[in-house]
Amino acid sequence: MRPSRVFRWAIRALLLVSTLSLSAVSILGGWSAVMILNPSSNDINIPDGPIIVNLNIGNSSMEIIVPFNISNGGVYELSNISLRFQVGMTFGNSSTLNNDTTTVQIFNTLQSYGAVLPGQTLKTNYSGTGSLPLSEVDRFRSPNALEFYANLTFRASYSLNLYTFTVNIINLSLGNYSWYP
Repeated sequence: MRPSRVFRWAIRALLLVSTLSLSAVSILGGWSAVMILNPSSNDINIPDGPIIVNLNIGNSSMEIIVPFNISNGGVYELSNISLRFQVGMTFGNSSTLNNDTTTVQIFNTLQSYGAVLPGQTLKTNYSGTGSLPLSEVDRFRSPNALEFYANLTFRASYSLNLYTFTVNIINLSLGNYSWYP
C-alpha cells in the first residue's frame, strides 16, 4: 500500500473520531441543559419563604432578608451564582412645588454565592440594609406616604460556564407605610 493512501486513511479516521466526539459532547451538553432548566421542577426558589422587612422610621433605616434555595439537578456544577437586590422607595416630595412623586433607590447590593455541585442544594438568605431619606417625605400623602418596590436579578453559569442565564423580577411590591390612618 502506498504511503499517500495510508496517510488519507489516517486523516479520515482522525476526522471521524473528532466528528463523533463533538457530536457526543453536543448531545450531552444539550441533555444536561434540559435537565437543569426543567420547568416542572422547583430548582430555584426566590423567595423561599416570607420576605422579612424591618422598617425603622426612627433611625431612617431598612433591613431586608430574602430566603432562597437553589437545587442543582443537572450533570454539571451551577457556578458563578450571584443575586442582586435593589429596593426603591416612592414618596410625595415635600421639597418640590407641586409635591411631585419621587423614587429613590434605598440600596443596590450584589452578593455572590459560589457554586452548587450536581445533586446539591444551596439554601441561604440574602440580606441588606439601606437608609431612608425621610426629610423630604410628605407625611400626609394619600393613600400611602411611602411605597416600596424591589428588583431582583439572579445570575448563574452552567455546563462548564458555556451557558450563562439571568432571571429578572422587576417592580415587585414590598408594601407601603403611612404615618396617619
